[in-house]
Amino acid sequence: MNRKKGMEILRSNAIFYITGILAILGIKLYYSRAGCDALLWILAPTARWVEFLSGIPFTYVPGTGYVNHSLRMVIAASCSGVRFMTITFGMLVFSFLHLARPEPKPDAWEPKELSCGGTGFGLGKGIGWIAASAVLSWLCTVFVNGLRIITAVYLPLYLQGTGLMGGILTQGRLHTIIGVTVYFTALLTIYRLVGWFFHSTEREPHTKLVLLRKCAPPACWYLLFTLGLPLLNRAGHAGTGEFTEFAILVTVCCGFILLPYAAAACYRSLRDR
Repeated sequence: MNRKKGMEILRSNAIFYITGILAILGIKLYYSRAGCDALLWILAPTARWVEFLSGIPFTYVPGTGYVNHSLRMVIAASCSGVRFMTITFGMLVFSFLHLARPEPKPDAWEPKELSCGGTGFGLGKGIGWIAASAVLSWLCTVFVNGLRIITAVYLPLYLQGTGLMGGILTQGRLHTIIGVTVYFTALLTIYRLVGWFFHSTEREPHTKLVLLRKCAPPACWYLLFTLGLPLLNRAGHAGTGEFTEFAILVTVCCGFILLPYAAAACYRSLRDR
């Protein structure tokens, strides 16, 4: 996409991008002030999904969350996955809004020229994709967060049995590794699947540039919300050692997750020569 076309897309969809930004800010403000009772719309289906996967029953305790007293487990507001939902929503809106258009003719797979004159999609299609992104991000969050919670319950028990826990691999670090691995892998997968939906008939050469284009948006959105915004909030605060360790762990985990993508791209590039 050249610069001129990019500016045209940005100009013709500015109202929708502004709507997306306002929605993200609204979610963040709402989440910062919300307790468990205000997050039942995402905590309840997540708890039921975890029950289905594990067979562990949970009871809702107002002001606390979904609790299993015998196992001392709590699915609280901090476990809701709202941040992942926000990341997913932002990625879907800003990466695919300009492609949310009627199906093109079989002999014209290039995106339609978007302009303020009306050759692009109208208000209904723009708001429609924003609404679809909100619903899809909620569904993905419930599904992925349930998997993360199950992994966070059973993996430490398994590792303790093998004697790998302790020393460098503490409970806190393992919890971070699980969260980054599940969420970042899911974000890459969601981006690829939605991208395939919009470009299912296109064939692109397997190059490193294609790899960058397919991995950069989810990576940027994830790192922005996981490290960028928290770093801005901590600017000027003392005692940043804990955050530095967290940032290193997140970066290393993301790098390892991206390695298979890089290896596959290099292999295909060499094979296609």
